[in-house]
Amino acid sequence: EPYRDQDGNCFLYFYPNDDTTQYLYETYPMVVSPLDGVLNEHFIVWMRTAALPTFRKLYGWFDQPIAAGTKLTFEVDANWEVASFRGSKALIVSNNNAFGGKNEALGRHFLVVGVMCLGFAAFFWLKHTFRRRKLADKNYLHFKEE
Repeated sequence: EPYRDQDGNCFLYFYPNDDTTQYLYETYPMVVSPLDGVLNEHFIVWMRTAALPTFRKLYGWFDQPIAAGTKLTFEVDANWEVASFRGSKALIVSNNNAFGGKNEALGRHFLVVGVMCLGFAAFFWLKHTFRRRKLADKNYLHFKEE
């Protein structure tokens, strides 16, 4: 919905305190649109803090398979410098496995832990169903002997 000021003028977007605040669309005009703001997916992923010193940030993906030997061309804009903190940038084209990552062992571990959790849940459900404990049964209470 467009913004209307006190005089009835209609604006497509409104940023309060525009005279005293420098907004992201002013700082990075080629990256952040004043209409989208920080709703740009690529910008959100780039600004997300990485947990480790070496990291990858997914920019995009292909929805269809690419034949081996296909020549891919990318146009890259270098909007942030990384030399001041001895960083580096690289473009990596890789494939994902069924779990979405580059590490198949992590997916296997997730499956094993999930199956173990289901097994424990089934065990405790069966125990609770067939060998139910009476509420306030004194046989389960142990006191210190004086």
